[in-house]
Amino acid sequence: MKKGSRVSWVYQGKRTFGVVTGSGGKRASVKGPSGGTVTRVGTDDDPIIRIKSDVTGNTVLKQRSELSSAKKAKKK
Repeated sequence: MKKGSRVSWVYQGKRTFGVVTGSGGKRASVKGPSGGTVTRVGTDDDPIIRIKSDVTGNTVLKQRSELSSAKKAKKK
């Protein structure tokens, strides 16, 4: 998945969308909205992907296997 690709994933039983902002490699960390640090660990075959959520605008870390390609968002 390339930078700028639109992707989707399931969060709390609902489909969520976002845009890939980069690859975190095998290990990546990000500060959460509440100030805590979230760290995700991937593998060579299933790296961590950084995403900007369409809903919250927050950075999300997901393994590539958790993501699906999504169509581009409709312009409002």
